[in-house]
Amino acid sequence: MKIRALFLLWLILLVASPAPAAETAATSDRTLLIHVKTLLNGGTDRTVLVPQVVAAALKRGFKVVLLFDAEGVQSLKMGRWFGGHSTPLDRVKIAPRERQHLAGLLGTTPDGLPDIYGSMLHFLRGRGVAVYVSRQALQLRRIGDAQFDHIAEVVDEERIVELLAGAGMYVSY
Repeated sequence: MKIRALFLLWLILLVASPAPAAETAATSDRTLLIHVKTLLNGGTDRTVLVPQVVAAALKRGFKVVLLFDAEGVQSLKMGRWFGGHSTPLDRVKIAPRERQHLAGLLGTTPDGLPDIYGSMLHFLRGRGVAVYVSRQALQLRRIGDAQFDHIAEVVDEERIVELLAGAGMYVSY
């Protein structure tokens, strides 16, 4: 009798265990990781493209993860030659036409959006976008702990691998 009960319990556990795995797979299939490896500033079209892709993914119900790595960490670096508390993204205005496009993707009005890309990053984080920055890339670029926008959570290589492995879709800028 006990053997039969143990066998039945084992069978129930065996049948029930694929469900969490299937749920994890479904979540990862709905996760887009955007790997920002180049500087986002006024001199590159990527500064416009990244928020568009984020907004389009959010509109379709995807979970979005932004990972700033390599040269991309400089996008979050605070300061200028003469000091200041701004990043390269804070110094790039969003053109009216771009605000209109982003508003359509995000289901809001252009007036409801920030007017600079640094604030747009904070706005998107408020919409559920996870923002990370590579610790090693910060160190290689000699960006200290107080020298970057802490909207991004600092992660090590192991966490980066987890983020990459957990994403069903990947795009690099």
